[in-house]
Amino acid sequence: MFRYLLIAIVMILPCTNLMAKSVAVEGVPDKWRLENYVGNGVAVWFSGSTCQNGLLVFGASATVDDKNRFFSLLMAAKVSDQVIGVIYEDSSNCEIISFYLMET
Repeated sequence: MFRYLLIAIVMILPCTNLMAKSVAVEGVPDKWRLENYVGNGVAVWFSGSTCQNGLLVFGASATVDDKNRFFSLLMAAKVSDQVIGVIYEDSSNCEIISFYLMET
């Protein structure tokens, strides 16, 4: 019985985000690469996040409107040299939780 319990725990453990935490990255996004993918996917590369290559993505619960607002915010910040912030889940998926424009 103990053996089966141990096997079940070992199989379930990688599926949980026990170590995930929210982290913020802030800056002028002049060097960030914003990409739009077929199927309504939006990703940011080289954001300065702790994720591989600074990748930040939206999770499955993000709406089209969320992605459109982010796209607009990032483009406006790029052309006006404004600082933005992105709060993301610091885990293997690096999902965007929220984003904002910094006050000057």
